[in-house]
Amino acid sequence: MKNKEISLKLSAVALAILLVGCGGGGSDGYYGGGTSQVKPENSNGIQQPTLSALNISDVKLIDTNNLNTAIITSAGVLATVKVTDQNGQPVSGALVTFTGENVIFGTSNGAVITNLDGIANISVKPLDSKDTGSYKLSASAESNEKTAKSNDLYFSIEPFKTKLLDLTAVPNEIDAGGSSTITLKTVDPASNAIQSNVQVNFSANCGTFENNSVLSNQGIVETKYIAISSGGQLCTGPQVISALANNGAISSTVNITVKSIKANSLVYTSNEIKLGTVNSGSSTAGQVEFTVYADNVPAKDQDVRVELINAPHDLSFVSLGNTESKIIKSDAAGKVVLNLYPGSLPGPIEIKATLVSDPTIFALTKSVSVATGRVSQNGLSLAVSKNSLQWDVDGDKATITARLRDRVGNKVPNGTVISFVSEGGSITPNCSTADGECSVTLQTQNPRPLDNRVTVLAFVEGDKQYIDKDSDNRYTAGIDELVSNIGDFFRDDNENTIFEAALGEFLYKRGATGATCAPSTFKQPNIAGTCNTGLEAVIREQLVFAFSDDTPTVTSANINSDKTNFSFKLFGNTLRSVPMPTGTTVDVVAEDNTDKNELSCTAELWSGNPTVASVFNLLTPSTFVNSSQVNYSYRLKGCGTGDSLILSVTAPNGKITKDEFKLF
Repeated sequence: MKNKEISLKLSAVALAILLVGCGGGGSDGYYGGGTSQVKPENSNGIQQPTLSALNISDVKLIDTNNLNTAIITSAGVLATVKVTDQNGQPVSGALVTFTGENVIFGTSNGAVITNLDGIANISVKPLDSKDTGSYKLSASAESNEKTAKSNDLYFSIEPFKTKLLDLTAVPNEIDAGGSSTITLKTVDPASNAIQSNVQVNFSANCGTFENNSVLSNQGIVETKYIAISSGGQLCTGPQVISALANNGAISSTVNITVKSIKANSLVYTSNEIKLGTVNSGSSTAGQVEFTVYADNVPAKDQDVRVELINAPHDLSFVSLGNTESKIIKSDAAGKVVLNLYPGSLPGPIEIKATLVSDPTIFALTKSVSVATGRVSQNGLSLAVSKNSLQWDVDGDKATITARLRDRVGNKVPNGTVISFVSEGGSITPNCSTADGECSVTLQTQNPRPLDNRVTVLAFVEGDKQYIDKDSDNRYTAGIDELVSNIGDFFRDDNENTIFEAALGEFLYKRGATGATCAPSTFKQPNIAGTCNTGLEAVIREQLVFAFSDDTPTVTSANINSDKTNFSFKLFGNTLRSVPMPTGTTVDVVAEDNTDKNELSCTAELWSGNPTVASVFNLLTPSTFVNSSQVNYSYRLKGCGTGDSLILSVTAPNGKITKDEFKLF
């Protein structure tokens, strides 16, 4: 029995030793935080050896070269302590907590567990790499309710310093747009020991890098220099490449030679260009662009010969008045930009650009032309959605569309402005052309002229119509002939073709003199004695609109003697100078009031519009009364004495007016 007890005691001791030998381990990685281990405690009922005292060594700092240090840089250090028992034996599984000023530790709480050798390691870095100064750091240990605290370690935070060695470029002579591999080493300034994780930044007076900010790996830094600027231009000539570490190291440089640019392509790089003639009032000049490339990269400082191949004979390029070929250098973006100065002739333009260094490489312009001029006197057209509006309401609208072309039939330049004034109602003051046309809106409101007729005047800067007798497409006074000379003009409110200031008619004056003016017309009002022999003029065109009543005026009603036709005229005012408003409906219904025959009286529209038309020729107030546009005729069938015809007129606002006509 006694031997059995001794055997059990020995087994318990052996097991206790085994459990202590399997104690915890700290961080053995440079930036690691350590691996937690289970603290020695009772296991399977076997008591561990008693810990009566806990000791902790002073904190030591180990740098990246495995040397003791009292300096911490942005590269970081390893803080280490050893925990032992009362017998100086290592204590594994003890909790060690590090504390320090202006530093951060490898674990979030600064705590790690000792390893089998009682060692606890933790990484330490400055809280801010820009900080400097001296501080203190300590550690405390805890195990089985025993604690220990180290003495304070005083340390300094200093900038991390690096020396750059062996900066090289291979090859050191490259083509424009080519590349070279750049390498260097990062080492400690004092010991030349390798330094890793050092950020090195690269720069060059011209060129870019595959990566211009690189972290050293085992002390090695590598990147690629490319002889193309950040703006996409090719670099040439001597280039200085600089390397600078982010921790105050002295920069290092290496020289590379970039060979001259070898251009190998030339491309026309403009979009479609349509220029106005010199007297068009639009742009008086334009530009076309070619781009020189070397292996698909824009090439600067390349000589390019440009020449006119096809163009109107009065067009000049490069400089005003020049028609001769010129040599131009490409700019920093590889571009050759040419000014174009159109004359008065329209037509296509073709310019050839050729590389002086290789005449087999050339390009031609595409889709360039002189195509537009100012509106000509006979090139203004006005169209309306309707010209008979309802007088009795505000806001009845009509759209006026202006279409403008130049002397040779081209649409005027986009943005040409045409203006409008109106005798009554209100009108959009102007519009700008797009694709040769634009629109404004006339609408009913006060004032409303008593004669129900509203004059609208449109006008735009342009050129007089002329006969080009010398066929140069340019007007020359004394040689070419003006077709209808115009000068100052007015809005002809009473439609008599004469300006009457007493009526307050709108007047537009330019004050020209010296030539006979064409007669004034309603469409083209003109004031005598205000013309010259020049080409420029304000082109004008005039329209008249009806502001019509919703109550019809019916005249000339007639039923012929054999009762087979009913005719009448329909007006929109008592002066009989306008039609009913557009959209008015007209209907005649026959009433058979006799039973003395077997016939049934019917009325069928024979001529005229059942719905009043959109557009009328309003003529003049005195002639519109006899206009056939307001005539209506109905064919009667089976009608006799005593029958009736009911004329119904419904205005756009819904007002219905009826008249009854008896057959006698």
